[in-house]
Formats: sequence, structure tokens, C-alpha cells
Amino acid sequence: MRKLLTAISLVIATMVNRVAADTAGVPVPTPQQVAWHEAGVGLFFHWAPNVYQNSEGDNRSTPRDKINPDRFDARQWVRAVQDANAGYMIFVAKHVGGYCAWQTKTTDYSLKTSPWKAGRGDMLGELSKACQQADVRLGVYLCPRDDTQGAGDGGKASSPEKQSIYNDTYRQQLTEILTGYGPMFEMWFDGGNIVPINDLIDRHSPGIISFQGRRSGGSRWVGTEHGFAPYPCWNTIDWKPGETPKEGAGSPTGNSWCPAECDVSILRPNWFWSEGSDKRILSLNDLVEIYYMSVGRGVNLLLNATPDSHGEVPAAQMKRLKEFGDEIRTRFAQPLGTTRGEGNTMSLNCGGEKTIDHLVLREDIRGGERVRKFLVEGLRADGAWIPLARGSQIGSRQIFPITPVAVTEVRLQVEDRVAPVTIREFSVYHVDRTVPKGAYRPVDPK
Repeated sequence: MRKLLTAISLVIATMVNRVAADTAGVPVPTPQQVAWHEAGVGLFFHWAPNVYQNSEGDNRSTPRDKINPDRFDARQWVRAVQDANAGYMIFVAKHVGGYCAWQTKTTDYSLKTSPWKAGRGDMLGELSKACQQADVRLGVYLCPRDDTQGAGDGGKASSPEKQSIYNDTYRQQLTEILTGYGPMFEMWFDGGNIVPINDLIDRHSPGIISFQGRRSGGSRWVGTEHGFAPYPCWNTIDWKPGETPKEGAGSPTGNSWCPAECDVSILRPNWFWSEGSDKRILSLNDLVEIYYMSVGRGVNLLLNATPDSHGEVPAAQMKRLKEFGDEIRTRFAQPLGTTRGEGNTMSLNCGGEKTIDHLVLREDIRGGERVRKFLVEGLRADGAWIPLARGSQIGSRQIFPITPVAVTEVRLQVEDRVAPVTIREFSVYHVDRTVPKGAYRPVDPK
């Protein structure tokens, strides 16, 4: 399967290069970014000594022989990803306290001093193996800040001499991850990173998506931790080499493809497990709302699960993640009709009068984001065309819930564009399930 995926990536890369030559300067995603958009949903896993302290930050007070993920099962975490209908995971291998959840050579503030597997346990290694076996893409959060090593936000040390020492430590940690644990899908450099690492990425994993990394081909923060994205939220930004990508709504005239990622915890606002966490798990309705406000607006959702002090994802969270995945699968399992094509106008015949309540639009983003304004209308049985949805951005995906209406045909009209348009998907659905009020968008022109 891995060889097949590699072959597919090479084909996609060739197609991207061909499309890029025809776009007259419209930024396009890398093949890895295309795959990232396709995934739509990822699962975050925050685990660190914080879980023994009922704290969001590691105060490093927990004796090292008490840090013991003795019920950790990488297959359970992978199952959580699959149940949630997600396509990748991001594992917090090192958070701000500096504890390393792999067999690093850089510090003994790590699993080397845990009683788990007599100090030979490797959570990252087991996750890498389980992900490869299940065809789940793996990414890693490697915090630039490290309180144990004396590095502050962004990896900034207190003096040039200490900075040089920490740079060497962090670079070795990243090298260990990129060379010892199989292919990496995305690296999270939370809060930005001043440590020079681009040469390591170019050498060991040039296609990796760098969250808040100072390089092209990455991703950016959406700007909040609620799981909601603005609309529009353009996939392009104005970026200068060496800068940390800025969060927010992006720019339709940006010079670099750097999509936003919505991160939110299932225990919003807490990122780590603590005693009584189960009482704070978001409801299924909350998660559905988050989905519409992130994935439904073309932004990837990174939903955080919080393994407990034993390294196990609590049963209540596993149950809620499966409920969420099943709900999304049910809602969008089968469209009433779908089409695709090129040009400024596209029609979809419903095969008779049908009641619809959702529209799904997707551009072929291998050619970049080209649409700037569009209108979707529906044809009623009395011959009248009525507006169903209006917008500016289509991009990787837009999900428009609408007031249920009986129509015989729907049509998409691209009213403004920067280059010829290819629509990958134009679908209508009858979901017939409750939709959060905030997911509806204005239809009447402003």
C-alpha cells in the first residue's frame, strides 16, 4: 500500500507541476498539502507529565519513576483516529516541560527514566508502527519551548551561548524523529520556532508540512482554539521567506499556499487529561457544530483527545469520537446528485423534484483557488430560479446547509474568477438532520 501511495504522489506531483505552469502566478499546493486537505480531519493527542499534575503546563514536580503510561496501546489511538473519521494524527512527543516520549539521546527527562517497559518504552515508535500498519498518517508536535533545557517561547534561550547549546539539542531531537520513525506527515512547531531546522527538513523529509514553520509548503494557525474558522478563510497568505506564517483568514492575493488548521480539544478549553475530565467532554452537537465551522469552511479540523495518566484514551472519549465519526459519515454518505467540470456555469439535474438541504462545493485545488465570487440557484417546479447560496471562496471544500427546498435542478454560476475554473465536486444532499444555526450563511446579497 505504501508503494502505491508513493506512486500516486508522484503522479499528483506531475499534475501539480503541469497545472502550476498554466495558472499565471496563482499559488498552488504541494502534493503533500493536497493530501492534507483531502484528509480534512486529524486527531491531536496531548500526553505529558502534566496529566499527573492536573495541570495544563508541566511544573516538573512529578518524580520520574511515577511517569508510567502502563496502559498505553498505540492501536487504541489509531482506532480513535479511524472511529472519528480522521485521516491523520499529531502526537505531542514533547510539550513545554521538555519531557520526551521517545528514546531520545538528548535528555533523561524522557521515557528512559520511566518504569514503563523498564525504561525502554517508546510511545512514538509504537505509534509509528501502528500508523503504518493501518495506513494512518503520523505527525509530531515537537515544542520549541523547553523548560527543562531553559528555552523559552519559540526556542529562545537566555544567552547566545545557551542558544547554541539548545539549538544543537533541538536539532538532534528533530533529526531523531525524522530519521528513526518512518515518514512524517506534519510537524507542529507551536508558537513559531527560531531554531534553524530547514536544512534538516530538506535533507530528511523535504515534503513534510510544517505547522508555523518558517518555510513554504506548510500550514498556519487559524487564530483561535474554539474550532471555528472565519469565512472566507483563504488558503493563501502574504509570506516572506524566513517568516512564521501569520494566523487568520489569509488573503485571496497571497503569494504562498499555507492553509489554516483549526485545533480544538474535546475537553475545550483543556488540552490535557485531569481528574474528572469526563465531565467536560464536548457533546456530539458541539462536535458537529465544530465540523461545520471548520471542515465545512474549507479548513482542516485537528481535534484533540486527552489520554490519561496511564496513556489510555478514556472510554468516554472513545465513545464520543466514534459517535462523531458515525454522525459525519451518516450525513454525507450519499449525495442525491453530483457533478464536476470546467467553466463558469454548471448545472445538475436532480432527476425530478427533490428536496435538498445541503450543498457541497469543491475546486480542483491542484490549480489553486481561482473562484472569487459565485452563486448557486435552484429551479422550482413552477419554473422559478431561487438563490440557494452565495459566497466568495470555494477552495478545497465548502459545505452549505440550506433551508430545505424542493427543486428539479441546481446550477452554479462563477461570477468572478482569476483564472479558468475546474470544479471537482458540485453535490446536493438531503441530510434531514439538525444543523447548528451558526453553520447557515446569508443567501441575500449584502
